Amino acid sequence: MEIVGAFVAEVTQCMSIFLFRKISTLVSLHGNMKSLQSEIQKLISRKNELEEDIRLAITEGKNPTSQALNWIKRVEEIEHDVQLMMEDAGNSSVCGSNLDCCMHSGLRLRKTAKKKCGEVKQLLIDSCTLHIMVLDRKPPIKPVENMTAPSLAGQKAAEEMLEELLRCLNDGAIKRIAVWGMGGIGKTTLVKNFNNLLESPPLMQSFDVVIWVTVSKDLDLRRVQSRIAERLNLEFDVGESTEGRAIKLHETLMKTRFLLILDDVWEKLDLDIVGIPQDDEHAECKILLTTRNLDVCRGMMTTVNIKMDVLNEAAAWNLFAESAGDVVELEVINPLARAIARRCCGLPLAIKTMGSSMRSKNMVELWENVLCQLQHSTLHVRSVMEEVYLPLNLSYISLPSKIHRCCFLYCSLYPENFSIEANEVIQCWIADGLIDDHQTLEQSFNYGISLIENLKDSCMLEQGEGVGTVRMHGLARDMAIWTSIETGFFCQAGTLVSVIPQKLQKSLTKISFMNCNITRIPSQLFRCSRMTVLLLQGNPLEKIPDNLFREVRALRVLNLSGTLIKSLPSTLLHLVQLRAFLVRDCCYLEKLPLFGDLCELQMLDLSGTRLRELPWKRGMLGNLRYLNLSHTLYLENIETGTLRGLSSLEALDMSSSAYKWDAMGNVGEPRAAFDELLSLQKLSVLHLRLDSANCLTLESDWLKRFRKFNIRISPRSCHSNYPPTQHDEKRVILRGVDLMTGGLEGLFCNASALDLVNCGGMDNLSEVVVRHNLHGLSGLKSLTISSCDWITSLINGETILRSMLPNLEHLKLRRLKNLSAILEGIVPKRGCLGMLKTLEVVDCGRLEKQLISFSFLRQLKNLEEIKVGECRRIKRLIAGSASNSELPKLKIIEMWDMVNLKGVCTRTVHLPVLERIGVSNCSLLVKLPITAYNAAAIKEIRGALEWWNNITWQDYEIKSLVQRRFQACAVSTSLGKEERSIILHLKQLFSLFPVLKLFLLIIDCFSIFKKNVVS
Repeated sequence: MEIVGAFVAEVTQCMSIFLFRKISTLVSLHGNMKSLQSEIQKLISRKNELEEDIRLAITEGKNPTSQALNWIKRVEEIEHDVQLMMEDAGNSSVCGSNLDCCMHSGLRLRKTAKKKCGEVKQLLIDSCTLHIMVLDRKPPIKPVENMTAPSLAGQKAAEEMLEELLRCLNDGAIKRIAVWGMGGIGKTTLVKNFNNLLESPPLMQSFDVVIWVTVSKDLDLRRVQSRIAERLNLEFDVGESTEGRAIKLHETLMKTRFLLILDDVWEKLDLDIVGIPQDDEHAECKILLTTRNLDVCRGMMTTVNIKMDVLNEAAAWNLFAESAGDVVELEVINPLARAIARRCCGLPLAIKTMGSSMRSKNMVELWENVLCQLQHSTLHVRSVMEEVYLPLNLSYISLPSKIHRCCFLYCSLYPENFSIEANEVIQCWIADGLIDDHQTLEQSFNYGISLIENLKDSCMLEQGEGVGTVRMHGLARDMAIWTSIETGFFCQAGTLVSVIPQKLQKSLTKISFMNCNITRIPSQLFRCSRMTVLLLQGNPLEKIPDNLFREVRALRVLNLSGTLIKSLPSTLLHLVQLRAFLVRDCCYLEKLPLFGDLCELQMLDLSGTRLRELPWKRGMLGNLRYLNLSHTLYLENIETGTLRGLSSLEALDMSSSAYKWDAMGNVGEPRAAFDELLSLQKLSVLHLRLDSANCLTLESDWLKRFRKFNIRISPRSCHSNYPPTQHDEKRVILRGVDLMTGGLEGLFCNASALDLVNCGGMDNLSEVVVRHNLHGLSGLKSLTISSCDWITSLINGETILRSMLPNLEHLKLRRLKNLSAILEGIVPKRGCLGMLKTLEVVDCGRLEKQLISFSFLRQLKNLEEIKVGECRRIKRLIAGSASNSELPKLKIIEMWDMVNLKGVCTRTVHLPVLERIGVSNCSLLVKLPITAYNAAAIKEIRGALEWWNNITWQDYEIKSLVQRRFQACAVSTSLGKEERSIILHLKQLFSLFPVLKLFLLIIDCFSIFKKNVVS
């Protein structure tokens, strides 16, 4: 019984433990499930609130973030899981036959419920931040965003630029376009109007999206990326790197047809870093940018660069009147308003700002005051200072270096709208230490040219009126004067004011009274002891005070050109730091003090003076690098040894000088001879006139060391002002010379440009080659032959066996009365004139039938331009006796006074790229070389309307196609030979006297009036 009792007691104890565990598990499960149920109800309630918020936000045009949607999705998943758990818990609460299974299920549910409860609580915590994560709903991408901008209606130049931009947009080959110009000229306004044009339906279809990004001076790549992403409805993650952003942008843009407009670009923008697909990988993208600097266009590798120019006077006035209002129509104010508008120099920003500042002001005194301030570059109108000068000053500050800024300010020392000679200003830069002089003169000038081109590319300088000149825009000059006073510059150039404020006198270093019409030196100059540059050229000064040069001993640059001085005081020798002394065209200057003590002098210009001898002795001026003695018509004596002592001389100009050269100096000879020039080892640029070729027999190879030369052999009385050629680096001019004379070999071998005028001794150029044993004149690139009556042909194939003129690019034949053919005899195919680009033939009366024979035609595969006139026997310009003859590069044909000319070429000669045709007084010419093959290439046809109406056409459609390219001009009346001869001799006479240059201008005007050609 004890055993049975013990067993029962053990069983009872086990059953009690089991039941206790069961009850405990169920109680714990019940508690966990109750807690879970409570929490899930809270979560569901929070979810319902959030969904209601989302529904309301959607009705307000908002959209939930992805985080909020993901939270709701997670809640729904947990809600579903909890529902299943509740069902399982209900099943577990009923004890089944398998108590162990029931116990196991309860334990599992208890753990799961505890875990889920934790997850639900975490979701409730996360929900606290979701109410701020509902963002504005992003609308669909709008292809073009309208930009607020002033209208360009009525501005013809701007409208033409818009048309040009549209043409570039429609040209599939053009991927990158730039609009560039100076600050305030209207680049942004133009491109904003262009952007708005793209809203029209036909243009809108060209792109999926037009993206406008203002880049600005302080380039921020992330800001650029953000703006592009904003237009694409693209989100970046917080803290995402520039590289990660670029990848997202690139992926999106590769699927998009886009136009990217980058406004106000100051430096090269690396498109790869931004994430912009390149042209070669994405055909349907284009980039348009605006910039002030052409170097940016180069760096961005733009295909087309469109430069914005200032407004013309009419457009500028219209814009000014619109800004200033009706007050400008008042009789007393209108002339002042127009003068102020002109002073704005066509810059739209300045015009609008100035006009707005004067709007509705009807007091004449106010207008007079502003005009006076503008004329003296002392404007103090705050709005103009802030809105015009400061933007221009930003361009100035952004120049690459201090040297660039100083060189820019230097140009402000010249008068307004003055065309500054680049060579002169570079000389001054070198002398004043802005350019390193520890290099050759050529290297210094090359650097100076690069500075000028950089300033032009930055729109700080403009092209001047003549070749090799620059000028400053009026407002850029005003800004420079406004800026430069603090840096020691003082300019009164071109004004009638010659006063230096007392407070500035001690600090000024660069002073200009150029073209001020002053007759005496301003007294304030004597107190400017720190002055290094003094520009007094163009004034009627007759005398320089003796004590001036004692007070300004720091002078490095002194320019007295174009004054009326007859002599200079001996105190000039006190300027021991003087490096550049310019007295060009001082036509009364007869004598100068000896330059013995001016040992620092590097640049000396005495051209156009009446000096009879050089103002220094042998062994002096050892640092002189540049000497200009051109047009010294009274120079008789150069002391022997004087030139030999110029050991540093690199450039010498003695063109049109009266000095007579002997080949070699004899013992005891007081005058310098030609052999002194041969001893100047550093000399690399030489301009010289010789009476004969005798001097050239001394040394045949002396010209080889020259980088540039202009050698003229002619009688003294002959006119020497020939226009420059395209290849005048090494130019030789022979007038009245027997070409068979010895000593010319060196000239012929080294020249790149050759002018033969009234020369004899030959029937053709081939004889000269044979006589002097030349190698076909292979170095020549330009050849002009005029009034050489002996010449019957240019090249005779029977005379030569080698090629002739193989590198010649420009050929001019004028007044050759016996020339019957350009090429005569059998010439090897492409053995002569194979590189010829331009051909001009004038007044060669014996040329018959055709200008270009078939044998000549075979050589001319590179010919681009033909000009022919007054060849009265020629009936056809180009002969074609073989099929498929072609001038593949010919673009321009001009013909005048060809009374027997009936045709340009035969049908067998093709001119595939012909662009321009000009015709005058060719009455028999009724057929043009225009076919369906080349009609589309024609850009311009000029001629009399009556002649145009008589042209016959094979196909009326061709005429319709080129009709709009025709420009009518008046019938010209050419000058006769006698008239031309009289005018030429008058020009030659007057050119000998600089003071009579006005007569040259009158003669030119008469010639133009007589010819009466309306272009």
